[in-house]
Amino acid sequence: MNSNRFLVSINDKVEVMDDFNGARIWWHASKHAPSLIQTDGRRAEQERRYYTLTFRKCHRELIEEAYLRHVLEKGRAITVRNRQRRLFTNNPYYKAVWNPFQHPSTFETLAMDPVKKQEIIDDLIGFSNGKEYYSRISKAWKRGYLLHGPPGTGKSSMISAIANFLEYDIYDLELTTVKSNSELRKLFTKMTGKSIIVIEDIDCSLDLTGKRNRTKSKDEEYDSSDDNKRKYWLDDEEDKEKVTLSGLLNFIDGLWSACGEERIIIFTTNHVEKLDPALIRTGRMDKHIEMSYCDFESFRVLARNYLSIESHELYVIIKRLLEEVKITPADVAESLMCVGFSKVDAGVYLERLIKTLERSKEAVEAQRTRL
Repeated sequence: MNSNRFLVSINDKVEVMDDFNGARIWWHASKHAPSLIQTDGRRAEQERRYYTLTFRKCHRELIEEAYLRHVLEKGRAITVRNRQRRLFTNNPYYKAVWNPFQHPSTFETLAMDPVKKQEIIDDLIGFSNGKEYYSRISKAWKRGYLLHGPPGTGKSSMISAIANFLEYDIYDLELTTVKSNSELRKLFTKMTGKSIIVIEDIDCSLDLTGKRNRTKSKDEEYDSSDDNKRKYWLDDEEDKEKVTLSGLLNFIDGLWSACGEERIIIFTTNHVEKLDPALIRTGRMDKHIEMSYCDFESFRVLARNYLSIESHELYVIIKRLLEEVKITPADVAESLMCVGFSKVDAGVYLERLIKTLERSKEAVEAQRTRL
């Protein structure tokens, strides 16, 4: 569906040969005689096609137990790879449940330290190839990533790069529109495999410092008065009408997290210190990725993306300033953006970036002087 790839099939009376673990297999395309079917009061001919496999009798066990499973797995992988990525949302303000996902961000264009970037790529490859490993260690086939850092450091671009790299769909989960823990579980069971579940700005989505373990004083513990019972009953009823921290934890790695496989859960936040430690511990958010300010290597990626250059005499000045000034990749990209998307001397935009960095440096120094 919505694929730009060609559909290749075998014509009648055409033979295709395949080799698998020392066995040779021949595929033949055939079709049954047309049959009449009734559709909307009309009769129509239906043509049913099928494939015939031919192989040596000594290879029968290999074909039935391994080869056919191999073909099905490869077929499913090709189907997933060829179809268009999709972006789902549970936000009721969007008319469509899902939209085509066409964000162009890739790891090649992502402004990040190359060593750190390769570490993330290796981790993703290990996860996508880890079905047997996760089964062997008796864990659900999922992985959590926490992206944290100041605004403008590329958290959304990182999510898009991961989705494009793994060829996964994205579920953009709006926690503020989820009414209860039970509704959250229902949403989770509808999410397919080979997908990324994203909760952006997790620290702003809900009050996740709620009552996972309600504690009582000694007086309250032994107080059996009707008023006290009513207080805790009302608290329980209130929790049923909203998503709680406990419900979110069960969503991430409780029993419900095993309903499906090959999923990545990503939280983003600008203030990691505000999050409950239980929410971001290993096993829930397995890998913490700091999206930091722009360094020189990140700048070089941006310069290659925006100006199509690998080096310039002004790089020396920019490198020195980047070591002295904190600036986000988004602000650097804004300085390098060509006006009207026209191609002109790259030095013009590099000089504009230098002026931006110098102004930032002056502002920081002025603030220090006032303090």
